Amino acid sequence: MGQDDPYRLSPDGIAEPPTSMREILRRIGPGMILAAAIVGSGELIATTTLGAQEGYRLLWLIILSCLAKPIIQAELGRYTIATGEPTLESLGRVPGPRTPAVAGSTGRGVGWVAWGWALMVFITLLQVGAMFGGLAQVMNLLIPAISIRLWVLVILALTLALLLGGGYERIERLAVIKVGLFTVLTMLAAVLITKRPDFTFAAVAEGLTFQAPSAGLFTAVAVFGVTGVGTNELAMYPYWCVEKGYARFAGPRDGSEAWVRRARGWIHVMHIDILVSLVVY
Repeated sequence: MGQDDPYRLSPDGIAEPPTSMREILRRIGPGMILAAAIVGSGELIATTTLGAQEGYRLLWLIILSCLAKPIIQAELGRYTIATGEPTLESLGRVPGPRTPAVAGSTGRGVGWVAWGWALMVFITLLQVGAMFGGLAQVMNLLIPAISIRLWVLVILALTLALLLGGGYERIERLAVIKVGLFTVLTMLAAVLITKRPDFTFAAVAEGLTFQAPSAGLFTAVAVFGVTGVGTNELAMYPYWCVEKGYARFAGPRDGSEAWVRRARGWIHVMHIDILVSLVVY
């Protein structure tokens, strides 16, 4: 059971952490899923809008946003590896009001943080619907013979097939492919920008100096929130770490020197995973 259920820590699932960089890189993966998830329509719309308003003036803000949030990401992952508890389970320990436990269960009921999370997820469903509609419009421009409504159904069917048709490894493989594609496309777009007659490297260098927004203050705040790692991705990252096996490989927390060594080793692997994904996004 310990090897079958990644959320159940058992001595059967213990594995020694890799020590060479080559072996460590073969063990990364959660960060790639994160990188694939964070670059979406919201980021593309917000950042290009800010660029239209400010030019390169706030380039430093984009970089700061990407650098600041992995600190929280690493701490959430470290806690999960050390305890085996993913995000919502650990946040359930936060003191405060909670609903009564279900009769016959051994739980303590659902805390206010989890209910707040559920409300946020419900609200983001509207955002997901907008993404489906936007993507359907793009596909309709490419293939007008298929209506926008039909494209929405096609995209929905593909999404359900992806979510219901496989486990973590399948998601990771697809994420790596997506990361590779949008990285190449982004680099090509950056090269094309340098061909514009109004482009200068001096303007880019000026964007790396700390300057306040001249007009796009609200857009700048939105960009800082959505670029890099967002709240949803921060909360999901520990789950990907569990699915990858980092917590299971460390084993049950017994306080022994062997457990401390394994836990520190897998936390080190997680840090490399975060660093690689940081470079990507």
